[in-house]
Amino acid sequence: MYFAVGAGAALLKPLANLSPDGGVILLTLGLLLIYIELNRPGWIITGALGLLASLFAMASLLRLELNPAAIALVCTAVALLVLDLLRRTPPMVAVAATLALVLGFDHLVQDPGELRVHALTAVPCGMVIGVGTSILTRIARRARTNKGLD
Repeated sequence: MYFAVGAGAALLKPLANLSPDGGVILLTLGLLLIYIELNRPGWIITGALGLLASLFAMASLLRLELNPAAIALVCTAVALLVLDLLRRTPPMVAVAATLALVLGFDHLVQDPGELRVHALTAVPCGMVIGVGTSILTRIARRARTNKGLD
């Protein structure tokens, strides 16, 4: 039993020591898997893998020196996306949230050396999360309206 736990920990250890780019990509992948689970409930494995990937991404990012302004941008983006979920907002709110995600990811790590999130990672990941969340929110709102729940 101990060997199996030790072997599992040895296999998962590299996931907690990713580069900043790898952490952001793994976070995006984890959120997409969670979105799949929310869209098609009952596929337990996608939600579990998404949660696991998101947790490993957070563990790998939290071991770095993070920029507080970038964290504030990401939190602002999350707040705007939640507001878009709760209320009907203009499309500009989703655009602002996506822009805040991209800028927040781009400036997330404040290491003067090589460790940073590159723009080629920050832009697609921020756009996938921001635009994807906005689209799924609008689809969910339309479904609730069609069912007469709103």
